[in-house]
Amino acid sequence: MTPSAPTPLCPRCGSSLNTAGLCSPCLIRGALEEEPEFPPASSGPSRFGDYELLEPLARGGMGVVYRARHRRLERVVALKLLVGGVLASEAELHRFRTETEAAARLDHPNIVPIYEVGEHDGCPYFTMKYLDGGNLGENLARFRGDRRRIAETLAVLARAVHHGHQRGILHRDLKPANVLLDTGGRPHVADFGVARDLEKKAEHTRSGVSVGTPSYMAPEQAAGQSRNLTTSADVYGLGAILYELLTGRPPFMADSPTLILQQVLYTEPTPPHELDPRIDRDLETICLKCLEKEPERRYGSAEELAEELERYLRGEPIRSRPIGRATRVWRWCRRHPVPAGLVGSIIWLLLVTAGAALTVARAQVDDRRREELSTNIYAARTVAGTVLFRLEEYSDAIERAASAPRLRELLQHQNLPALQEFCREMYESHEDPRLGLKLPGGDSPFDSWFILDAQGTVLARWPEPPRDFLGKGFAWRDYFEGAKRHALARQPQPYISSAFLSEADDRHRFAISIPLLDAEGGWQGVLVGMVGTGATLGSLRLSDPDEARQRSAVLVAPRDRTRSEAGKPAPGGYIILLHEDLGHGESLPLDGGLAREFDKVSQSLPRTEGEQLRMPEPWPTVTVAEHRDPLATREGPWLAAFAPVGYTGFVVIVQTPADAALAMDKTLAWRLVLWGAVPFFLGEALLGILLWSAWRTTIRWREARER
Repeated sequence: MTPSAPTPLCPRCGSSLNTAGLCSPCLIRGALEEEPEFPPASSGPSRFGDYELLEPLARGGMGVVYRARHRRLERVVALKLLVGGVLASEAELHRFRTETEAAARLDHPNIVPIYEVGEHDGCPYFTMKYLDGGNLGENLARFRGDRRRIAETLAVLARAVHHGHQRGILHRDLKPANVLLDTGGRPHVADFGVARDLEKKAEHTRSGVSVGTPSYMAPEQAAGQSRNLTTSADVYGLGAILYELLTGRPPFMADSPTLILQQVLYTEPTPPHELDPRIDRDLETICLKCLEKEPERRYGSAEELAEELERYLRGEPIRSRPIGRATRVWRWCRRHPVPAGLVGSIIWLLLVTAGAALTVARAQVDDRRREELSTNIYAARTVAGTVLFRLEEYSDAIERAASAPRLRELLQHQNLPALQEFCREMYESHEDPRLGLKLPGGDSPFDSWFILDAQGTVLARWPEPPRDFLGKGFAWRDYFEGAKRHALARQPQPYISSAFLSEADDRHRFAISIPLLDAEGGWQGVLVGMVGTGATLGSLRLSDPDEARQRSAVLVAPRDRTRSEAGKPAPGGYIILLHEDLGHGESLPLDGGLAREFDKVSQSLPRTEGEQLRMPEPWPTVTVAEHRDPLATREGPWLAAFAPVGYTGFVVIVQTPADAALAMDKTLAWRLVLWGAVPFFLGEALLGILLWSAWRTTIRWREARER
């Protein structure tokens, strides 16, 4: 057997090289290294296009920056070029372009400006203004102890960073080394190499990858949530710079980048005054607010941070640590113990009295709540029975229309014009009782009729549909699937469907369908009558407008699939069919919480193979004390009861605004509180005044005797 070739090792750390000949540990270490060393400098200046490279200034994992002179303009600039040149990867080129685009979009006196962007011999580069004051990290000693200069510097940086945020640029790598100083010591934000456009997707930043410098990363950035970063990440970076200016060290330090990232995620920074007791507490408060782990607890923007620092510079109280009422009361109590004791006694007696009165009142309110819910349960069952009776009338009308012998004959011969005329007669005739259009005591409730074949294709419809509607397939609709199940079981009985948005006129409806069978029981097609949503169900109005407590009833139905959901399981959810505030054909989806309650009602029904229009025994109901009518303008919770409408899947809600139902009881509760508390309060207040006067008299007597 031939011995295998030895695994090549990295000459730097001794680790095994991968198939590409690269060392993964060294690559990771190099990506996280904050200040990599320069290669040995050449013996003299070299040329790069129109520029003469004078000396290297900085180098990172992607690019190198030189102090350079434009030979024709005789202008000294900072020139940054991509290290890989023509061999650079697509990600490196993207990051290099991102930096140039980000910096070029910004025009602020404290952001290093871009002069020129170009490419020489396949190597991309850009030039910037050259600042000869070094970076902030190299000048920390000049700021230590000068709290005013520190605050001014951070306020300027925050304004510059906010300028970038307003234009959609998130820096993501704010640290002292990326802040350059001019001759006068004014700071300038630089190095947008890992900046991100907030308005674009981060295509070159994978989720789970930390981007930035570990010691200055926000926790969400250290956790690899690069795609979800907000401007609060840069607020954290500004806080880290402020921390280092105050203490001379970054917020977190460790022997390895991994340990630093763990500290960023799970450890609170050491308060600056513990490192240096001379540090101003207001600046410490501002700094620690920037370094909060949760983004929402930091300053809302870099501009808000700048305003806070400017308040500090003006000698105004900062808003990050206002003196709360509790602190003020506590300080007052420490200065005035005797009056504080008297006031405390009064408050305690008031609370005891009010608590007793509220206990009695709460019991009465709870009794009234239970009574109202019981009434709503009875009303929900009554309304559900009425709706069930009305749906039965509609189903009888469908059965009468489907029993016409002429319809079977037309369907058998596929006489489409005659089928269209038959639908028109069903819709418009009010004289032929065999068609089943006219209900006892009123007109037809159906908005439209149409006929489908056994494959679910529309053969005829009245009123006349849009031009492309005839011939369209609707085998995925609930009304067709329900009728199909009855046809296969040879049961020519109506089926009440879920609610849907009609593709003919974009209005919400539900349908009553019935299979059409020939004389031998063969399935020919489906007859469908559609009923529109709105404030009433035909002549039936669910809510009583004269109801004293403003009790109202609402009818909801399961939601049917849309065409895009065809072939998928039932979508779930409900929509409102009938509501006193709905117009004809209008509807409204209900939220998940209510949908779950309706599912409880439906699931509690005993399983049956019988008809939909059958009273359930027992008849389940569910009550909800914190329901909210989505169409009502009235604020606050509603007391509601739900009852199913047979086995149709429809649910009736009977609801009462809690404030209307409990108004009388709340008034009584407040009266109990006042009647019980006022006498005690007045008595204790009088006692307090007498004791206060006696205490002040004693103080004056002692002061007079001492004089």
